[in-house]
Formats: sequence, structure tokens, C-alpha cells
Amino acid sequence: MAGAALAGCGDDSGGGTGLRSPRADIARIKFLLAYEHALVAAYAVGEELVRGRTLRGLRAIAAHERQHVRLLTELVRDLGATPAGPRHRDEYRRSFPRMRDRSDFLTFAADLEEHAVRQYLESLARLSDRRLRRTAAALGVEEAQHLGSVHLLSGEPAATEPFVTGTS
Repeated sequence: MAGAALAGCGDDSGGGTGLRSPRADIARIKFLLAYEHALVAAYAVGEELVRGRTLRGLRAIAAHERQHVRLLTELVRDLGATPAGPRHRDEYRRSFPRMRDRSDFLTFAADLEEHAVRQYLESLARLSDRRLRRTAAALGVEEAQHLGSVHLLSGEPAATEPFVTGTS
């Protein structure tokens, strides 16, 4: 489901400059910014489908996502590039799956947050600048916290499976 929300979020190719270069760093940060814009839009849709404790929880997560947008926007500017703003709300809504209720939205939110964690983790290997890697790591941790919160709001354990597997 998260793939549909990513449609049009930006080019994640790194600008054809290789995996680790300043130009690739800009492309990657712009991609993350576009994804954060989609997360903000998704939570706005979700707020229409939930009430009570779930609504309060989603609003808190959405506030963090808006902070991520501000931070990544500043980073893109600091890198000498022009950050893209969000797409129109209806454009995002059309790219999201049909959601009828709280359960549908929380399933979608978990997919989006899991994908966000993955994108930030992948960024650690792709970014050439230590400061950008540190920022990506911090945002990835916050997205993992959001994922845990969404699971809890769904009535599930924060971590649905072990983070570390192996033999003891």
C-alpha cells in the first residue's frame, strides 16, 4: 500500500551521479522531503477517520512529521537547492488506498511508517555527508517510534516481531 503513496514523491535515483556524492545527497534529501510531505497528507486523511485517543495519537505523530518537513526543507536550502513543496491534498488522496475506517487507516499508516524507517536506513549508506547521515539516523529513529505508536493505537504490541533474530 505504501508504494501507491510514493508515486510521484520524487526521483530517488541520486541524479545519476553515483550513490555517494553531494548531488546525490541533495537528491536523496529531496526524496525524503517528498515522502514526509506524503506522510503529512496521509495523517490529515487519517484524522477524518478516527476519534478519541487514536485521534490524539495521530495528531502527535502528524506534528512530528511536520517538524521533519521543516528540517528537511532547511537542509535542502542549506545544500544550495530549492525544496519542493507539497502536492495538492487531492493529489495525495487519489494516490492513497480507499480507507473506510480507523482500522484501514492504521494499517495504511503502519505501512507508511515501516517504509519511512526503511528509507531513512537506506539513506545511511547513500549519503556522503556525516551531518546528513546523523540527521537521517535521528529521523529514522523517530519514524520507528511512530511505527510503534501506530501499532499500539491498533491494539498490537509496539514491535510485532523481534528486531534481532538468531540463535542464543
